[in-house]
Amino acid sequence: MRLWLLAVLGLGVLADVCLAQRRPVLPAITNQTYINECVREHNKHRTVVQPAAANMVYMTWDAALARTARAWAKKCLFKHSPYLTEKFMSHPHYGHVGENIWTGHYTIFNVPDAIKLWTDEVQHYNLQTNKCTKTCGHYTQVVWDNSHKVGCAAVFCRKAAGVKDAVHFICNYVPSGNYPRKPYKAGASCSLCSKEDTCVDNLCRNPERDKIIRYTRWYPPWENRIVCDESCIAVLVLRPSLMLLAFLIVFLMQKRYSNMSISK
Repeated sequence: MRLWLLAVLGLGVLADVCLAQRRPVLPAITNQTYINECVREHNKHRTVVQPAAANMVYMTWDAALARTARAWAKKCLFKHSPYLTEKFMSHPHYGHVGENIWTGHYTIFNVPDAIKLWTDEVQHYNLQTNKCTKTCGHYTQVVWDNSHKVGCAAVFCRKAAGVKDAVHFICNYVPSGNYPRKPYKAGASCSLCSKEDTCVDNLCRNPERDKIIRYTRWYPPWENRIVCDESCIAVLVLRPSLMLLAFLIVFLMQKRYSNMSISK
């Protein structure tokens, strides 16, 4: 009986080890190399649209959007978040947020290929007529002219969209795209940029619009998460330490002055 039990436990441990070996190490949403890759790949596709865009703005990273993408990706559901159009549920400053989803086996995941799968939908889209013959919404969101912030997250799922050991890769955007209009205005590159903008690689850039905001205290309000920033951590560490110190002082004083008497 003991041998049988040990064998079962051994198999369980072995299974856990194998599962751990299968689990990929995915980049955190704070990993700067990953952030640069997500931003670079989006802007790469925005800069080469055909016909050329007269008013395409440059995209920069948004920490709040990345947290929203991570929170929804962790649910491993192959459908859009229901909070995208609820005011301030997916971003502290925007009521509407755009979203693209890629899901596939972890062995084939990489940021450039995932985003390229979205932009390959251009073959089904005609800018002149604003008609789509198949699926185009991922492409039009990537090249939506005034979407200037992006945040992405890659999460491992045991199963998602029918794929085992999958990576769920989600990118969120503000302002959101895919309104009932064309994604951008065709014309000479940057010819319709705002007067405060400069033209860099066919994209309109503006220092104020391109500022990186950390949103250190904001997380999706619907996420089941205990949030503790630096000050919170300091309190959690200091409080028990101070209590222990107080008890120690009381104990030492009682031991030192145990023979003292007080009269009135």
